[in-house]
Amino acid sequence: MKRVLFTLVSVVLLSCASSYAQSTDKEVKKAIKAAQQVVKDAKGQLSSETGNINQAKKLIEQALNNEYTKNDAETWGVAGEIYMKLYKEENNKTYFEGREYDTVAMYNNLIKMFECFNHCDSLEQIPNEKGRTSTACRDKFASELDANRTNLISGGIFYYTRRRDYAKAYEIFSKYYEVSEMPMFQKFNQENENYAKYAVEFAYFPTLAAYNMGDYNKVLKYCDLGAEDEENGKACYQFKCMAYENLKDTVNWINSLKEGIEKFPTEDYYSLRLLTYYDQSDKLDEMESFVDEMLKKNPDKAYNHYVKGYLKQNQKNYLEAIDSYERARSKDSTLVEAYINEGLCYMFEANNYMDSQSNVKYNSPAYKKVLETEKSYYEKALPLYEKVRELAPDDTKKWGQQLYSIYYKLNMAKELNKIEAILKAEGLFE
Repeated sequence: MKRVLFTLVSVVLLSCASSYAQSTDKEVKKAIKAAQQVVKDAKGQLSSETGNINQAKKLIEQALNNEYTKNDAETWGVAGEIYMKLYKEENNKTYFEGREYDTVAMYNNLIKMFECFNHCDSLEQIPNEKGRTSTACRDKFASELDANRTNLISGGIFYYTRRRDYAKAYEIFSKYYEVSEMPMFQKFNQENENYAKYAVEFAYFPTLAAYNMGDYNKVLKYCDLGAEDEENGKACYQFKCMAYENLKDTVNWINSLKEGIEKFPTEDYYSLRLLTYYDQSDKLDEMESFVDEMLKKNPDKAYNHYVKGYLKQNQKNYLEAIDSYERARSKDSTLVEAYINEGLCYMFEANNYMDSQSNVKYNSPAYKKVLETEKSYYEKALPLYEKVRELAPDDTKKWGQQLYSIYYKLNMAKELNKIEAILKAEGLFE
């Protein structure tokens, strides 16, 4: 009896399972048909002269999230057309003065347009049951999409300058490069002679946005490309160095500074940062080797001789420092720092000399000669600081205190009084 009962229950269960499977299959087919109808309805709204584009958008967004239509190329193609129309409608308003338009919506639709058509094109590259692929999407829309690529840069600039939304700006700037990697654009990248030029020129924008975001890894993504640009290349490469510095990546930071010196030999930023690093890290041997290497590569560059002088000055080798500063001034007569430091070296030499003569008695005939020798150092420093004043007349801190000391040592009372008045007026007199 128990076996009969068990058999009857099994039959009933199998019957129910079979019925449920058939019912589910019917429901699935019905759901697929309904989902496909949504895409058709969206397409109808798009193509009809009386269609509602906003209704089309709502319908297609349902289809993009429906498991039965979200993997169909047609769904994404229709979505791309809808977003393209929405973008165009908003963009057209910008050409009419006084007409209101939604900039945020315009650029969001632009991004969506590219994303949808790219997804459509990707799905069309998957072989169907007959092993065939399609290029319908790219054949129909690639040319128009290509013509709108640079509008992504405009969108990034809008968010950067008008909204100060650096994250959104970076997203749109980088989208320009992501779009350019799409298979449908490869033909245009090759045929358009300006594409490579624009890619280099525009790389400055995402690099700048990333730096302002404080996302230094993103700074590194486009900075090397941007460094090739004639106008903003210097800035891009400096962003690269600063990114490595902020990331505490000392090896790449030092290497990038050295590369920067090679790449931009007229820019002092890289050598200054490198010298500061050597100085603060107490790596004076490396610092001197680096300075000698710079001089060997570019002996005509005034700044290289200045740096050599700066190194010797810090080593308290004032005579060699003076020699290097003189060479620097001969190469560039406007290099203010060379005049300042050379003058300081003479004054340091005067102090050293006086220290060495501390055993000479003040009231002895020999002390008069000591004072004359001290005076000779200040006489050499005088024209140097007068030149500094000529080159930087408004920057009193560069020459005020030093000229006061020189005038005092040389007993130039008239000049001393004038300098004292200037220093007092600027609150620099102690």
